[in-house]
Amino acid sequence: MKRLLENNRILSHKRKSFDKGLRFIRVIMKRIWVLLALVVFGPTLTVRAQDFEDTFNAFASRNQQSFDRFADSINRQFAEAMIANMKMFTGEKPRVQDPKPKPKMLPEIKKNKTPEIPSIKPHLEQSTQPKSAVQVQPSSEKHADSPSEQFDELDFKLFGENVHLGRKSFPGKLTGISAEDVSSFWVKLSECDYEPMLQTCREAHTKRGFNDWAVYQLVLEFASQTYPQQYNEQAVMAVFLLNQLGIEAKIGFGGAHLFCLLAVEQQLFGVSFVDIKGERYYIFELDPVFLNRDDTISFRTYDIPFLKPTKELDMNIMQPLISSESYSLIDSAITISTSMIELFGTYPQVDIAVYANARPSSVFSESVEQFFQPYLKSLSPIEAVSFLLSYVQYGFDYAADEQQFGYEKPFFCEENFYYPQNDCEDRCVLFAFLVRHLLNLDVVFVDYPGHIATAVHFPMRVNGAFVEHNGKRYVICDPTYVGASVGMEMPPFTPKDRGLILLNHY
Repeated sequence: MKRLLENNRILSHKRKSFDKGLRFIRVIMKRIWVLLALVVFGPTLTVRAQDFEDTFNAFASRNQQSFDRFADSINRQFAEAMIANMKMFTGEKPRVQDPKPKPKMLPEIKKNKTPEIPSIKPHLEQSTQPKSAVQVQPSSEKHADSPSEQFDELDFKLFGENVHLGRKSFPGKLTGISAEDVSSFWVKLSECDYEPMLQTCREAHTKRGFNDWAVYQLVLEFASQTYPQQYNEQAVMAVFLLNQLGIEAKIGFGGAHLFCLLAVEQQLFGVSFVDIKGERYYIFELDPVFLNRDDTISFRTYDIPFLKPTKELDMNIMQPLISSESYSLIDSAITISTSMIELFGTYPQVDIAVYANARPSSVFSESVEQFFQPYLKSLSPIEAVSFLLSYVQYGFDYAADEQQFGYEKPFFCEENFYYPQNDCEDRCVLFAFLVRHLLNLDVVFVDYPGHIATAVHFPMRVNGAFVEHNGKRYVICDPTYVGASVGMEMPPFTPKDRGLILLNHY
């Protein structure tokens, strides 16, 4: 074990040093060569430059191969340690965020005249069920019974991103699902050319805005394309790739199947979990037979860390996906990103702050600005907040998630314009976005039993019910209390019922 941890440290250091050193050498050597070539070689510059490029690439390739061999040896050591450190665990039942049921009808303050608000309700005709990540037909050519599993070129689309990989070979089927079988399979995976998959994931993160959860969905797609309908193999491959990417995950060994255990930074709801040495891992089944189970299960897994430093998977969306795919709502100037809607549809239920802090797509944000600014430009801060509050209160039809979906599904901001109805937390997420994005005012959530509202920090004193945090006064604005003005608190709630959820400032 000590040797494994030491190699863990060495591998991380070598990876960073190798990448940094190679980039530095490449830049400096090329600059020196260009300067010398311009002075000395003249007409033969093109040929000699190509010779240098070939020589340098060969050097880089030899060093990369050396690192790959070292990484493979560490993977073999980890696979051996996996067998020796198997333990029995019992999963916990999924947590419920708020056990108190939401109201089926909204409380309303009757007014003689309904406020005039712009109409941009969703008018799309589509299923109310969230979209799955991607539907791609696997290659009809299978080699499951051969020593290696080969796939033809992979071409699929995920979250608006076209993914292409050339033909690769991977291990054939697992011979069983014991620790020894999985360990052997892990070693075989480490001997394959999986680097293009990792590079695709890294580029999706750095260049296309994929957050950790989107990268996990990409990894699952690679696994399902490589091993169609072979869910045990998919689980091992997914965890293998996640670990190489630096995301903490383990393989769960059920009585007759394997599954993924993910360490997640935020709290998830509606997902079973287990605590291993102070770290919480959520149970994600890949086999449809075992999906949506809410009972406790006993299973085995290893209680050792992976070979290199890993981090918990972060559910936050700190930047939107970079995609040109979008569409405008019918009879509306609001544009939403279909790629973001697709990503949102894959999410489990997570802390409400994740929904409120998520960065919407640029097409959505820009269309919201263009639509609302003419209404807001001549209003004071309290008048502008009142306008937006009335818009969210009257602009959408209400339905609790249980009525609309049959399960709890909080919305990200854009989803309010995709699904036909919303409820209290959905309206709060939307209202909080509008106030922060359009008015540049701070917003917090006020958490009640079975209900949630918002509160806004104004640049001047505003009367009404309020909460305080760090010396700031936040006046309650409830997007679900139809007809309520700024400062009105929904009955029967009182100050003792209030909890505070802090949000980021855009």
